[in-house]
Amino acid sequence: MSNPIRGILFDLGGTLMTFTGDWKEVQQRGAVQMAAFFRRRRIAIDEDQLVQIFLAERELGFERAAATQMEVSCQECLRIVLEKLAAPPAAFALIPEAVRVCFGPEEAAWQAFPDARDTLRQLAAVRTSDGRPAYRLGVLSNATDDAIIQRLVNRLGLRPWLSPVWTSAALGLRKPRREVFEVLLTRWRLPPAAVLMVGDRLEIDILGAQQVGMRTVLIMADEVPSNQSYRDVIIPDATIQRIGELPALLESWST
Repeated sequence: MSNPIRGILFDLGGTLMTFTGDWKEVQQRGAVQMAAFFRRRRIAIDEDQLVQIFLAERELGFERAAATQMEVSCQECLRIVLEKLAAPPAAFALIPEAVRVCFGPEEAAWQAFPDARDTLRQLAAVRTSDGRPAYRLGVLSNATDDAIIQRLVNRLGLRPWLSPVWTSAALGLRKPRREVFEVLLTRWRLPPAAVLMVGDRLEIDILGAQQVGMRTVLIMADEVPSNQSYRDVIIPDATIQRIGELPALLESWST
């Protein structure tokens, strides 16, 4: 490829980290722990109702976000639920802490891919002919809560190599909206052709990046069922099985 890659934008889940639990069980456990948190804070709410309505509202939020490509945060969902349950005013002040409790089981279930840290370290060590870092490295993740992503990046030891770490919860818009990619390009002051998007979802990561002219790599470490529907219409520049294959791929592009 004629134009050198100068920036690499990573998705997070399915790209640099993998989910090790059962999704529904983890969500249920988180909601139950959140309800218990409100009880410990002496907030009078029916716990069973809170869990049931919260999980339903979260599903509606996921569906609305997918349809509009505008993020629906976990905090927003909880606020709606507390209003439905006519919760006392004190409950609303506890929303940020309650959300953190809710995300506890999910946070524990995410683990870095075995070669994620070494890959980032290796890419960060690459230098240009004049001794400058060859790549800027960042993250753009669809997520309903910015704080959990920031905590995960810290806990999984990925922070030293990634700047910025941006989420749809913080930006308000989700991939594949072109605006979220354009924000990153503006931040880095790089042309689209000089930036590579690495992600696991064809219709989200790959399509979104292609819409603004970025190059793309699909990673298949965690198989995404929805990709089957798009394989013939959304074609990445390259496909890798695991993140550790990326440095060799980039080297092959530069020769």
